[in-house]
Amino acid sequence: MILDKMVLSKEEDKTVFIIKLLLYSFVYGLFIINVIDLTTKGFWGYHLFLIACYFAPFVIVCLIIGFDDWELLMSLGLIASLMNDLFYAPIGMILFGRKYDLIEWYLWQLGFYGLDTKWWFDGGFFKIPVSSILMGLSIYARIITSYLILLKWWRES
Repeated sequence: MILDKMVLSKEEDKTVFIIKLLLYSFVYGLFIINVIDLTTKGFWGYHLFLIACYFAPFVIVCLIIGFDDWELLMSLGLIASLMNDLFYAPIGMILFGRKYDLIEWYLWQLGFYGLDTKWWFDGGFFKIPVSSILMGLSIYARIITSYLILLKWWRES
């Protein structure tokens, strides 16, 4: 387990450790991933590149400390991806002066516009139309999956 391999001070226990990892995941997703996504023009396989970016720092942690806690690190990558999908527009407004109607944007992101398609997932050799409902289901699934993985890890560590 990660905690067995990390040198923690007396006051730094499992709670502090997980909070630090979660904060890193939130900040990484909010600022690094969103800046990449807001400033990079799409290219062949762009969304596969973005998925790799979500998980890159956590894969590096696995390479250093081992793969015993890969589920925890997977959930941290999912959280980074959620920060991208839930805060792309607000970060674009704050950092780049972009204009979004946030209510409409969130309604679309969370699936309330049904089959309305605004963009296509570019997987290189394949492209998938992303409807509002697909986006919303993807967000809800990642929230539930991250929570369950973190809960499982917490109970087992």
